[in-house]
Amino acid sequence: MTASRTRRAPRNSLVGTFSVVVSLLVVARLALLQCSSLPGQAPPATPFSPSAGASFAPPSEATRPAPRGTEACVSSSVHVALGTPSDGDPSDEYFIDERSFVLSYSPEKRVPNWVAWQLDRQHLGHVRRRNDFRPDLALPARFYRVQDSDYAHSGYDRGHLCPSADRKDSAEDNSRTFLFTNIVPQLHELNSGPWEQLESYSRARVQAGALLYLVAGGLFSAPSPTIGNGVAVPVANFKIMVVLSPGQGASDVNENTELLAVLMPNQRGVGEHEWTEYLTTVDAIEQASGYDFLNALPERVQRVIEARVPAAGELRAGRRPSGRAH
Repeated sequence: MTASRTRRAPRNSLVGTFSVVVSLLVVARLALLQCSSLPGQAPPATPFSPSAGASFAPPSEATRPAPRGTEACVSSSVHVALGTPSDGDPSDEYFIDERSFVLSYSPEKRVPNWVAWQLDRQHLGHVRRRNDFRPDLALPARFYRVQDSDYAHSGYDRGHLCPSADRKDSAEDNSRTFLFTNIVPQLHELNSGPWEQLESYSRARVQAGALLYLVAGGLFSAPSPTIGNGVAVPVANFKIMVVLSPGQGASDVNENTELLAVLMPNQRGVGEHEWTEYLTTVDAIEQASGYDFLNALPERVQRVIEARVPAAGELRAGRRPSGRAH
């Protein structure tokens, strides 16, 4: 956590400026949707030359493995049981199932578009934090693999999306969170301030008996500032958290299900604010990012819970938020 501060920055100034930035991102996103984009590269087909007299029966759809890097290779994971985030344009998305979490990686920005994970008590063990930040070899050789040196002297922390402390059940699971496909550049006062506060709050809810489905990612300006060898710096980070009970899944989500969504600026002054000051709606994050979240849920349920902001006072008291329209 950050050291105590003697002066608190005016909330209206930072939040107001942040609202303008998000509005500009929405406008930029809508403009980009008017443009055509090149389709994503498909894995090359493997030639087949049967020997004389041999017969060949292609694998059925049920047994054929999903092409590496495509949405299909993560869509059956428990981590996206409530829906795989989609923006309808796979040209800058490479999907990876890390087993501990799943993600969509942007080869252009060289950071994850989003990371999704399930969190329950079995993930909260006592293994030592590994701190083994490293390139992700699951990326194809044609992609640049981010190195620790890209963050050196950059002024930014190596900010986890799926937190290290959310995967302390085994050394292997904890180690996976240090892959750079799970990392974005974050100012230290965000990473160790309201972002960490929300991470701790999430784990406290799990310790109290909740099952969480989470997805986190970044919002980017166009063009984005970069560090190192072209690693894009997000202007803000978002997180969506659906709160269920152990054993529950998508079919148990209804209009009364608890949902939290936050959008935190990656800007100076963010550390002067509590995480609850950045509560927002899933609708707002979808509009700013272009992604559709929770798309495995019925439309009628999405319309209600994605437009709701819980009351911060209820969160601090540890009570189930009733929510309010936004």
